[in-house]
Amino acid sequence: MTYRLIVNGEPAELGVPGMRRLLDVLREDLGLTGTKEGCGEGECGACTVLVDGEVVVSCLVPVCQVDGSIVRTVEGLALDAETPGTLAPLQQAFLEAGGAQCGICTPGMLMAAEAFLATEAEPTEAAIREAIAGNLCRCTGYTKIVDSIQLAAVTRRSGDRLMPVEPPVVTPRSLGEAYAILAGAPHRPLAGGTDLLVQLTGEISPAPDRVLDLWSVPELRGIREADGFLELGALTTYTEVRRSESCVVHAPALVAAAATIGAAQIQNRGTLGGNVMNASPAGDTLPVLLALDAIAVAGGPSGEREIAAADLWPAYRRTALRSDELLLRLRLPIVDEREQAFRKVGTRRAQAISKVVMAASWRHDPADQAWRDVRLAFGSVAATPVRARAAEAALEAAPRSPASVDRAVDALRSELHPIDDVRSTAAYRLEAAARILRRLLEEAG
Repeated sequence: MTYRLIVNGEPAELGVPGMRRLLDVLREDLGLTGTKEGCGEGECGACTVLVDGEVVVSCLVPVCQVDGSIVRTVEGLALDAETPGTLAPLQQAFLEAGGAQCGICTPGMLMAAEAFLATEAEPTEAAIREAIAGNLCRCTGYTKIVDSIQLAAVTRRSGDRLMPVEPPVVTPRSLGEAYAILAGAPHRPLAGGTDLLVQLTGEISPAPDRVLDLWSVPELRGIREADGFLELGALTTYTEVRRSESCVVHAPALVAAAATIGAAQIQNRGTLGGNVMNASPAGDTLPVLLALDAIAVAGGPSGEREIAAADLWPAYRRTALRSDELLLRLRLPIVDEREQAFRKVGTRRAQAISKVVMAASWRHDPADQAWRDVRLAFGSVAATPVRARAAEAALEAAPRSPASVDRAVDALRSELHPIDDVRSTAAYRLEAAARILRRLLEEAG
């Protein structure tokens, strides 16, 4: 199939496999080697480029999803230069302020900075650090990088590795087309690609034989309030969750979780449905969906059906959906006076896979201020996300008091049996879970 896109202002026509990474297209097919490959997993930001003005990590974007898009790489920054053949003001600022050293992270850092400067937001240190949170530097240090971006703001105002597997991909334009394809043969669904593109290396799990690219299916998008529920399409991105007023009002815990998943590059691509269907016990939104009594709507050639979040993940990395079904949307009951909270413990504040993740929801009875309708859910502590039902029971109808908090924490310690893995020990997870529960309850009480 032929894909057409605009790269740095020039049209490009490419007859390449649809699952070829945008990173490989830029470097190998177009010779734009300024974009670097670092981790190949979307964590380091070295391969950051702009797609239709938004930052993405090109190692996690298949070319089939940028057909018709406008792509800008670090080479394209020089188009901003006043004189051909010279550096753009942003690039010059990095030189003058010492923001570049070995150079591997610099192209991605420049593109993240370019996207930030385009917003015309106030270039405070905090704002800049958030904008470049998805870009790792291990030699220069971030102080000089922040200085460089601030200097550029002032001025403005006055990988070599080929992807080993490129499976065939088909891109339906409607839900009906997607169902017809699934009825013919099994396909691995592709949403934002932030997990699947990593798996295509074959190092984590076997690569799929066939891929179903859902990015262009409009029925899987949208956030709406209907019939007492907040409904989110499976292709809703974390950025869209964060920007949605309905989510801020009715699902603040989901908004908080979305803010911790990667940085802007991942949040612009990663989807709620992808997090659900990947079924990782470390999935940050999964405990939120448990705590909010979410309902998943699955659909296939035989029709639609609803699955409660409590039944959605029956085993490690498995969901209750059948092979011919797709996740269509998630429905969250809108409950008046329900309070929510989200907590995450990782190795660092940004770009971290959770060691322990927790979501909670509850009401305080207006008559006696007792705990009501308590939901406590944890991730990264078992093979699947789990509800802490004994701790919930210890709180239900109990007064808001230190004694109630103590009973709930003791119950949690008795019922939770965390796992040991490469990220953390069971003992640490149990202690961390107990502490974040105690702090959350004390703050809420």
